[in-house]
Amino acid sequence: ELTRDLRSTYGMYVPEEYRTYPLSFADPVFEKIFRAEQGFDIVANFSAHKHVRSEKDKYSVQALLENNVLKARKLLDLLSEFPPRHFFCVSTDKAANPVNIMGASKKIMEEMIMAYSSRFKISTARFANVAFSNGSLLAGFIGRLMKRQPLSSPNDVKRYFVSPDESGQICMLACILGQNREIFFPKLGAEQMMTFSSIADRFLHSLGYEVKQCASEEEARRFAAEMPVDSKVYPVYYFASDTTGEKGFEEFYVKGEKINPERFGSLGVIEDLEARRMEELDTFLERLQAVL
Repeated sequence: ELTRDLRSTYGMYVPEEYRTYPLSFADPVFEKIFRAEQGFDIVANFSAHKHVRSEKDKYSVQALLENNVLKARKLLDLLSEFPPRHFFCVSTDKAANPVNIMGASKKIMEEMIMAYSSRFKISTARFANVAFSNGSLLAGFIGRLMKRQPLSSPNDVKRYFVSPDESGQICMLACILGQNREIFFPKLGAEQMMTFSSIADRFLHSLGYEVKQCASEEEARRFAAEMPVDSKVYPVYYFASDTTGEKGFEEFYVKGEKINPERFGSLGVIEDLEARRMEELDTFLERLQAVL
């Protein structure tokens, strides 16, 4: 789908030597490719468990920690054989003052990659929610609409959002302009946070629907099942969130981090992050591995 998208986009330059492989960076096949090519100039890692609901039980927590931390460490060790000019990976706003395992895993990831900053240049970005990205609640709205199912979301959780294009631009700028041991983040004010329910309302209004707020999921499902095909009224069910580990608000940096808000117009930068000693990292990861 990536290839189709690139070739279908007007003005998009696709180089003659363009290769894609359906594999994980943790696969042995990737190691073969990496060593055969003797490394790459830029390595960007976008692989992550990024949703709080990814920690629903002990098995999903183990998968989350292995992917976000242990496999990422294995990648860094592999890159050390042929150091890239720049390594970039995606973090999350939830790494700032984490209140859940997913956010804590990304905070560990941030500190882990900085331990390798003496081997190659490293930068990352703390993202806001990417609106309508795959697997997101907002993308689910489209799926619900296609299936004529009610929209459902919390009405008391506020989040920052960026568009898919903006998320790509943040990554590109961090890769090109980021210095060693820096974290980029979007400069967004508290007034720009939105609830999922308000976005659901705007989404339906943009499609010409009137919103029908239901008092329960059952009422919303019944309304959806009985509404005419040409109905211009669409059912929604909004509720107070009861998901553990969800922050009521979002933040991109914490006290003690060196913030430069002036370097770019729409982006802030956390500069000169501390690089932990490799021995300290080894001890921690050995203990983590032992309990998984």
